[in-house]
Amino acid sequence: MKRSTYKNLNQIQISKSALKSNYDYFSSLSENTQIAPVLKSNAYGHGIIEVGKYVDKHIKPPFICVDSLYEAYQLQKAGVKTNILIIGYTFPENFKKTRKKLPFHIPVYDLETLKILNKHQPGANVHIKIDTGMNRLGLKLADVPTFITYAQSCDNLNFVGIYSHLSKADDPKAIQHTKEQLQLFKEVLKIFKHHNFSFKWRHISASAGASIIRDNTFNLARVGLGFYGYSPFNQSVKLGRSQQKKLSPALSFISHLIQIKQIQKGDQVSYGGTFLAPKDMTIGILPAGYYEGIERRLSNRGFVSINNIPCQIIGRVCMNLTIIDISNVPNVEVGNEVFIYSSNNKHKNTVKKSAKLANTIPYVLLCHLSESTKRILID
Repeated sequence: MKRSTYKNLNQIQISKSALKSNYDYFSSLSENTQIAPVLKSNAYGHGIIEVGKYVDKHIKPPFICVDSLYEAYQLQKAGVKTNILIIGYTFPENFKKTRKKLPFHIPVYDLETLKILNKHQPGANVHIKIDTGMNRLGLKLADVPTFITYAQSCDNLNFVGIYSHLSKADDPKAIQHTKEQLQLFKEVLKIFKHHNFSFKWRHISASAGASIIRDNTFNLARVGLGFYGYSPFNQSVKLGRSQQKKLSPALSFISHLIQIKQIQKGDQVSYGGTFLAPKDMTIGILPAGYYEGIERRLSNRGFVSINNIPCQIIGRVCMNLTIIDISNVPNVEVGNEVFIYSSNNKHKNTVKKSAKLANTIPYVLLCHLSESTKRILID
């Protein structure tokens, strides 16, 4: 007897070929720089386990980057063997509580973490984080001498990496600021070298930096947004337009029509009656709302698509339901697939175009996709 397959109301599809193509594109930009895909925040909404397994088996990068110790454990439990580099903060006392040696590469930029790792995680591989102008996490230049003094006594640690993060690499008008960050990083690197520190991995670039920086000082780039098929540059910039043609969005978010109804001119739609029907219309109901990841700011302005036909979102997006205008879709039926976010750059409902309509950035739309929605990898 054939086993029945449960049909999901909503599904996120991830293209393996798109991920590989995007990885190859960034790898081709510099022969001296290796690419580490960033899978933090549920792989930017794409699914950390699903993407992690694929990357581990088929791309085999030097590192997979995650934000937290929790995410690192997720990948480890899923059987991922690729080196995992944590780039976010962990409470130092948590490193005391594990009896096993952590196999992950760990960031360090404060003395407490340095001391605890040296005592409780002998043999740990660490990457020193430098603040070169982001004014976020990392050691400031003034902190470096004291840090080095303590680090020299940490014989149990392997200082294998040093890194920073660029704050304006996606802004061609701010190239001078980027150059200043690069120069400050090199100054810090010289200080460490003077004290006999040598780092196998030196990295400062994310997707934007990897697109423009050609400097042999750096041999690793942490690519997140670009890996998933989105240029970090605005379309008004030549590089942004070029990358839109070369990068392939990997994600499609698919729902289904669950009800079709007719409304008359003057009828109100959804909470608050913010949409007033200008004529008799055919509308459709989707079983997805802002919980599933349809940005609420797309109410009355965003689009989905059915059979490549754009359908406007009307009324306010609800928690688990969204209403759309399907008046222009021929032969429409309950059960029809609806693309909430399309991977086709020509469509109105791409992540990038939807983000622009919502006055936000693609990162937000992607990261707000509910983890409970089933994700599958397709060719």
